[in-house]
Amino acid sequence: MKPEDREALWRVLEARRDHRHFRTDPVDDAALLRILDAFRVAPSVGLSQPWHVTVVRNAALRQTVYDSFAGVRAREQERFQGERRALYSTLKLEGIREAPVGLVVSFVPPVQATLGTTSLPAALEYSVVSAITLAWLAATAEGLGLGWVSLVEPGAVHEALGLAPHLRPLAYLCLGHPALDLHEPLLQTVGWAERRPLALDWRD
Repeated sequence: MKPEDREALWRVLEARRDHRHFRTDPVDDAALLRILDAFRVAPSVGLSQPWHVTVVRNAALRQTVYDSFAGVRAREQERFQGERRALYSTLKLEGIREAPVGLVVSFVPPVQATLGTTSLPAALEYSVVSAITLAWLAATAEGLGLGWVSLVEPGAVHEALGLAPHLRPLAYLCLGHPALDLHEPLLQTVGWAERRPLALDWRD
């Protein structure tokens, strides 16, 4: 690849953020399809492609997902004490209602043995996460923001969206035009955590 290709890739990597603040204007369909196309080129163990994506644009459905989030958030806040809990209460941790598009990425269990999973069957789920990462970078390249909401109950999402019984939701992703220009991770900006250097050693 050309040096400019490498430089462009690193600009996207450095610009990627976990967005929680969104504008409500719609996402262009062509851009959305390009982002979804990242799943076509994503790697997967045994070429299994064990994912299914549900696009959620209906506001009532997004509200139902938000209700699940609100309940989980209230429970999680109880895990922290003192100043940590006070700071937690100020954090915005999702953009479910503002972001015009929600993407539910579900794990699809294989119906037969999958090459490469004998000693590490979780590689199937890792493959789904890998595909999500590529979609995240594609969204960044499109000038859009994407945020992963981990504080939702998979069962509630499954029921609310009427997903097929064999699908197991792994991620709810908010997608839209970012309302904030983030130059560093938001949790670092608000003082919740800081990025650490890579833990690394060598075996030469």
